[in-house]
Amino acid sequence: METEIAIIGAGPAGLAAAAEAGEANCRVVVIDGYARPGGQYFKQTPTEFRAQKPRALHQDFFKAERLFARINTKANVQILNNTSVWSVQTGESGITLHLTSSEGSFELKAQKLILAPGAYDRALPFPGWDLPGVITAGAAQTLVKSLRVLPGKRVALSGAGPFLLPVATALAKGGAEVVGLFEATTPLQWAKFTPQVWGHWDKLREGFEYTKLLQKYGVRLKFGRAVIRAEGEGRIERVTVARLDTNWQIVPGSEEQLEVDTLCVGYGFLPSTELSYLLGCAHRYEPTQAAFVCEHDAEMQTNKAGVFVAGEITGIGGSARAMPQGAIAGIAAARQLGNLTAGEAEAKLLAHRKELKHQQSFAETLNQMFQLRAGRLSWMTPQTIICRCEEVTAGQVKRAIEQFQATDAKTIKLTTRAGMGLCQGRICGHIVTGLTASLTGRDPAEIGTFTTRPIVKPVTLQELAK
Repeated sequence: METEIAIIGAGPAGLAAAAEAGEANCRVVVIDGYARPGGQYFKQTPTEFRAQKPRALHQDFFKAERLFARINTKANVQILNNTSVWSVQTGESGITLHLTSSEGSFELKAQKLILAPGAYDRALPFPGWDLPGVITAGAAQTLVKSLRVLPGKRVALSGAGPFLLPVATALAKGGAEVVGLFEATTPLQWAKFTPQVWGHWDKLREGFEYTKLLQKYGVRLKFGRAVIRAEGEGRIERVTVARLDTNWQIVPGSEEQLEVDTLCVGYGFLPSTELSYLLGCAHRYEPTQAAFVCEHDAEMQTNKAGVFVAGEITGIGGSARAMPQGAIAGIAAARQLGNLTAGEAEAKLLAHRKELKHQQSFAETLNQMFQLRAGRLSWMTPQTIICRCEEVTAGQVKRAIEQFQATDAKTIKLTTRAGMGLCQGRICGHIVTGLTASLTGRDPAEIGTFTTRPIVKPVTLQELAK
C-alpha cells in the first residue's frame, strides 16, 4: 500500500489530524489497533452492541461524532482498524510501516507520518499489586464503557488524578459497590493552583458533576490516602489503605483494611513513545510527568523531517490538548506536500494554535497538581516485583546497583532482565528509572529508559507468512 500521509492512532489527536489533512485533499491512511475509531477517550462499544444513545458513553462524545462525520465523508481518508504497527523505518524512498492484521502482515509506504499513539495507564508497585483482581483504572473503564462488563462486585480505586472520577462513576452506575476512591493528593495541596485553573469552567464543572454523582451512589472519596498493600489467596481479597503525608510517605498507625474483590489503580498515564524512539526522534525527560516525551517544533514536526507527533506522545495533556495538536500536524503535513499554500495553512493554524495555548496551560497545571511524590518508593519491600514479565524484584535492582554499579536503565536491564519481557518495559520502565534515580542520587534524565527493540509489538511467524 502507498499513501501520502500515514497516521498511527485513531484517538482524538489522530482523528483531528486526519480530518484536516483529508480536507486538504491529501491521501490519508489511519492505522489503529481497536475495532472502531475513537481511541481510549472516545471509545465506542463493539458494532455488535449497536448503542442507541452513543452520547451516553461520554460527556464529550459529540466532539467525536463531529470528527467521525468529517472523516467519513472523505473518500481519500482510509481507516485500518484492528491493525498493529510492529515496526517502522525511514529511508530515501520515504517512510515504511510494517503492519499486521487478521489478514496477515503487509507494508505501507508514506511520504509523511503523524504519530498519535496515545498513552497507557501508569501503575505504581506495592506488595500484592501483581495479584489477579488488581487492574488499572483504564482497564476498568474499557470493560464498563466499551464492553458493558463489571470487573468485580466490590471495588476500590486508588491513585492520583481526575481520571479516577469518571471510572468510579461508571463502576457505580454499572452496579458495582465502590467501597472507596482513594486520592493520594488533597484539596489543600491543590489550592495554590487556583489561579491557573480559573477560567477552565468546563473542566471544573465536569469534575463537580462526577463528585455529585459519586455522593449520590454513596462512594467514599478520601483524600491524602492510597492503597499500599493487596492480599489474598490466589486473587485479591483485601487491601490496606494508609494516610500519606505531602511526600506520600505512609503516616504510621493510619492503616485500615478493606475487603474487596477488585482494585483499580491509576497514577496518571505514560506516553507511548516506542515508535518515536525507534525512528530516532529526540526525547526529553519531563519531571512533572516523570516520563520521557517526544520533542517537536511549533508545527508538531520532530527532528526527523516528515515525522510529526500529536497528543500524549508529546506529554500527557488530555483530549482537549490532543485535538488542536493533531489538527496542527495534519495542516503542516498537508502544506509540506503542497496541498496547502503557506497562506492557507497559516490561516487554518491560527485558531488551533490559540486553542492549544489555552489547553496547554491547563494540562501543565494538572500535571503539577497530581505529579508523583518520592515517598511512593517506600511502599515497596525488597520482595515487591517491579518487572512482572521477568519477575524482577526491587531487591534485585538494589543488588545490581550495589554489586555491578548499574546506574542507568540499560545496565539494570542487562544485569536483572527487567524490561526483557513481552511488554518490553512499558510497565516497569518508569519504575526502574525512578527507583534507580532514588537509590543512586542521579537525575532520572541521566538514568534514561530501556532501548526500543526493532519489533515493538509481538507478531507471529504465521502472520508474517500470510
